Amino acid sequence: MMAIKRRRGTAIIETPKGILVVSHNDKTYNLPGGGVETGENQKQATIRELKEETTLETNQIEFLFNFEALFNNHHVYLIEPKGTAKPNHEIKYVKYYNGTNPKISKVTYEILSYYQANKFQLRR
Repeated sequence: MMAIKRRRGTAIIETPKGILVVSHNDKTYNLPGGGVETGENQKQATIRELKEETTLETNQIEFLFNFEALFNNHHVYLIEPKGTAKPNHEIKYVKYYNGTNPKISKVTYEILSYYQANKFQLRR
């Protein structure tokens, strides 16, 4: 029997320091985002979760691609935020991934690898 995948909105935020990642335990980092709640779509979930997790507002948002993971169907968006990222809600740590640090989850690595390899085709 095939499990139904959770619909998730996922944010990529590029900064001069690296790509914004978040963690609740400072061991493994993920891209900001989360599951879709009743009455919202993945874009709305991405904007809401980004604010909940980092206090960042969304200035501009652009859909990049869909990424199928084992448990989640990620709609990945490039976001230009306004504000300064600060840990909030269940998130206790905010860092910037530079290609080697901090340690990121396997799915985050796969999403970022796809993004980096296809960045110029994705962004029209």
